Amino acid sequence: MSRNLTQVHNENLPFICEHCGCSVMPPESGTEHRNHCPHCCYSKHVDMRTGDRRSGCKGLMEPIGIWVDKNKEWSLIHRCRKCGFIRINRIAPDDSEMLLFSLALKPMIQLPFPSEFLLEQLKKNTPHGEIK
Repeated sequence: MSRNLTQVHNENLPFICEHCGCSVMPPESGTEHRNHCPHCCYSKHVDMRTGDRRSGCKGLMEPIGIWVDKNKEWSLIHRCRKCGFIRINRIAPDDSEMLLFSLALKPMIQLPFPSEFLLEQLKKNTPHGEIK
């Protein structure tokens, strides 16, 4: 494989977020590369492999969830709106905490079944059928 296919760009330049329009500056600490907007957490599908900038898609990468690794480090789960590609990206120190928490709570808020079903199951498995 040629060096060009595996070369990682060390660009960390300011940019305008294509989703929310905010100006995004390079992070002061915590990461070598800024790969998403700290305001809306959207990214852009520019890499085939991390840092190579070789993707032809260029679609917006929507934050769809949070993943926590074995070291309890949080990462964003992004899915490309154009091609469906999914990628994990470490959070940055200046990411919106409210947005990160809302993404982490999303599975609890958007249940795949009616909430009444969950309440019924809790009542069945609680002594005396009481839920406080």
